[in-house]
Amino acid sequence: MLTKQLKNHKSIAMKKFFSLISAIIIGLQSFSFPARIVNERVLQTFKENFPNAEQVIWKEYPETYVVNFVEDGIRSSIIYEKDGGFISSTRYYQEKNLPYYLLVNVRKKYPGKKVYGVTEISTISGIEYFLKMEDANIWITVKVDSEGNLTLVEKYKKAS
Repeated sequence: MLTKQLKNHKSIAMKKFFSLISAIIIGLQSFSFPARIVNERVLQTFKENFPNAEQVIWKEYPETYVVNFVEDGIRSSIIYEKDGGFISSTRYYQEKNLPYYLLVNVRKKYPGKKVYGVTEISTISGIEYFLKMEDANIWITVKVDSEGNLTLVEKYKKAS
């Protein structure tokens, strides 16, 4: 009787072990090969334009593919049409990566403000930059177009 229970226990343990191993393998495959969902044209376009991309994560939607990645320390997100056409990109970075001619305009109009971070949004029709800026009393968001025009988008007083 004890031998039968021991065999049954071993059998259950082996089933649990194989179930765990199977779950781990399936989980690793889903993380290791996320690009399988993306058609070859989109994948090729991405690889040609961003050969040094790291932390690449693809997501598929009904009409588009979205890829999130980091390249040269800049976090980026690109939306592609299913056929590989570019829709838009968003990049997040620091002041040092902002084009110099834009930075000059920003510093002139907002002296004493520190650029906390930049969000760059690119589409076929152009590029816009949203700068989150601060000083001791306020937070502001400034929109800058590619020609250097500045627009105050929001302004918040810091808590005292």
